[in-house]
Amino acid sequence: MDAGAPRSGRSPSIGRAARYYRIVTREPLILAALIAGSLALVSGCGGHDHVPSAHQLSLAEFSDAAQQWQAPPDDAAINEALIASGFGPRPTPPEPFDRSGADDAFFTVDAQMGQRVVVDSLIGQVNGRPIYADEVLSPIMDRLQAEYLELPYASFRQRLITLVMDQLNAVVLNELIVAEARAGLSSDEQTGLLGVMNMIREQAVGKRGGVLREAERQLLEEEGKTIDEYLESEQQKLLISELLQRRVSPRSIVTWRDIERSYRKRIREFQPEATVALGRIRVRTDGNQESIALWQKELNQGEPFDVVADQAGMPDAGLWETFRLPKGGLADIEIAEFYKQHLEGLEPGETSQSFQRGSWTYWVSVLEISRPDVQTLDDAEVQQQLQRDLAAQHHGEAEGEFIQQVLQRGIFDDIQIMSQRAVLIAASRFPPR
Repeated sequence: MDAGAPRSGRSPSIGRAARYYRIVTREPLILAALIAGSLALVSGCGGHDHVPSAHQLSLAEFSDAAQQWQAPPDDAAINEALIASGFGPRPTPPEPFDRSGADDAFFTVDAQMGQRVVVDSLIGQVNGRPIYADEVLSPIMDRLQAEYLELPYASFRQRLITLVMDQLNAVVLNELIVAEARAGLSSDEQTGLLGVMNMIREQAVGKRGGVLREAERQLLEEEGKTIDEYLESEQQKLLISELLQRRVSPRSIVTWRDIERSYRKRIREFQPEATVALGRIRVRTDGNQESIALWQKELNQGEPFDVVADQAGMPDAGLWETFRLPKGGLADIEIAEFYKQHLEGLEPGETSQSFQRGSWTYWVSVLEISRPDVQTLDDAEVQQQLQRDLAAQHHGEAEGEFIQQVLQRGIFDDIQIMSQRAVLIAASRFPPR
């Protein structure tokens, strides 16, 4: 049979594809590589725009017709050969994901003609990793834009400086802690971390319909992140949490002795003293004799003290002050002695008879006595509250010390200089109005 003649039942292209398959049938990886290379060659030759010329060249003009059987087959022939050999057709490679608009918050620049705007720039390095302006500014651009429209420019400028510096400090500290956490992982912990991240990836995709591209689209809408960026963020959270758990949590332990000491320190909070609210009317005697007699008559007839105090022109309806009520009662409160004899025997809601001192006439009234509930250390709720407060206090102190250690060990550019660069770039986005 002629070497160039097609075999029965197959096209020449299928025959060539079948011969390709027989050559590499024992090595599937080689088959995949050959098919991928063939497709790249075919698509590369056919994907260019036509070049205007007097004569359009074809591949056949550079080939030996007798050797055409060795030319790579086209896509259809490859798929037909794969199906004939028991395989499925080659899957169509996915289009690159379009994340246009994902960074609109940062890269949308409202600039005027002739205005110089820095879109992005290197502002420093942390542990050898470059830190760019968009990493610092992008998370706060929406907030800056809103405050730029609401605040006077001078106030906005101060606000911009504060927000940028806070965000930069957070980025630097996050990078330093993550780097320290990675460095402290054993090989087994690294393997475990990979397993956890695979699980998080599956959960993220499954929760959003189970299709990777759809999950990535939803993540971009929800958080402005691709799936890889989302997983990197989650991994950093895990690393930071694990590091703080190892370095900070052991120093946040609260002992019973700590609880007892804290209770004694806060004894007035849990065992507050009783208090008494006193009212007072004070008017000049001369010229007010008739009014004084009228007000006394009204009080004797049961008129409320605050009503009479209003008639006498007293502020706050005659409320004088709230005093600590010692165990000895009204006789031991911290007021001038001449008042105490007129308070003796009064119950809440009762008012003394008028009395004179110097050129003034007085009435005093016991408006209210408050005796709050006392909470002892035997109360379980008190113990739990003290334990929570002490744990939070110890955790904050330990975390502060740990952060200082991380900053001392870290290698990074001067924070002040990095802040100045980031502020200048951010300010260029918001010109004075």
